[in-house]
Amino acid sequence: MANKTKLTTRRITACAVCAALGIVIMTLGSLVEVLDLSTAALASMLLIFTVIEIGGPWPWLTYAATGILALLLPLKTAAIFYLLAGYYPLVKEKLERIRSRALTWIIKLFGFNAVLVLCYIIVKHVLLIPDALDGLTWLALPIANITFVLYDVALTRIISYYILILRHKLRIDRMELK
Repeated sequence: MANKTKLTTRRITACAVCAALGIVIMTLGSLVEVLDLSTAALASMLLIFTVIEIGGPWPWLTYAATGILALLLPLKTAAIFYLLAGYYPLVKEKLERIRSRALTWIIKLFGFNAVLVLCYIIVKHVLLIPDALDGLTWLALPIANITFVLYDVALTRIISYYILILRHKLRIDRMELK
């Protein structure tokens, strides 16, 4: 019983550290308004650690805790974007198990665009934050899609780097957290 409690405590601690780092990153992004979406994407990358090392429901709990705490930030755009799109590192592996790469990318891009439109509607019409790109909204969607593809490729490379190189250097023993 003591080992199970110790294991649960380690999992909670690892998830809390990832959530805290995510909040720190998004707080820094809220200081410079231009970086709010970038820092939300960067904060979601922290979920990679919890997916690989802990698994189960813990990454989802980390995502939820970070998202709820992000709502306390002064700039709501990053929090809304994180809540709507921050789950992507959690589902990326499952999406990439689909045999057809074309179908995988169609699903990824459709999901991203749905989230992007929903985020835009919430920020503009619910939170009543004026849009700085009012005249250029038509240009924002293609740029966002290109950015998403680059984010996906970067996420794949970061995951590979972590698993192949960084994990062994950090000497993280899977038995400690799983």
